[in-house]
Amino acid sequence: MKLKKLLALALAGAVLTASLTACTPLDAAELVYDSIFGGGSSSTGSTGSTAEDAENRVVAEGAADHFKRIYQITEVSYGVPELTSTIRPAFTPDWFLKTPEGIICGLDRDFHINPSQTLDSLLSDSLKDYCVQNNYVGFFAFESTGMSAGEQAEQFKNINSVPQVGVKLPYGPPAPTKLQVGVCHKTVEGREYCLVVVVGTR
Repeated sequence: MKLKKLLALALAGAVLTASLTACTPLDAAELVYDSIFGGGSSSTGSTGSTAEDAENRVVAEGAADHFKRIYQITEVSYGVPELTSTIRPAFTPDWFLKTPEGIICGLDRDFHINPSQTLDSLLSDSLKDYCVQNNYVGFFAFESTGMSAGEQAEQFKNINSVPQVGVKLPYGPPAPTKLQVGVCHKTVEGREYCLVVVVGTR
């Protein structure tokens, strides 16, 4: 109960800060998160955690902001259930492509999760309900160990550097006007990873 009251007061303060300064809603949300929980939170990817929900929302808003700069987005919703129900449980760091020095440089869409299923087919099967008409469906993943919520959101300012798989790419106009963004985290052998799905629709 005390935590809920603290969150309510902090959120109210963030709204006031955003209205009185040049602070954006994303900055305000980050301030709330970092002031309560501190930077570099080690989210486990489970749902129902207030701290994790706050972290995920900041990252989701950062991803949404990127697409808002490209498309005339009029509506954004948050949450893609398939991300946590099927993609997160299957995730392993083996999905990443790495340089000879061990630096993550992409996602291997041809990685075999099992003898009959690749990463590409897992994503396509998991997100098939979104892969219709001229929708955009993208999956992003990166290591977030030690990063604050705001630092993770900043990754999407240079989205080409974020490992990704284009599950479904639009083949022409009309451009998406609505976004649905899901974010979760998973910790594997002490390292944290941020997983993101972005769906663009008309």
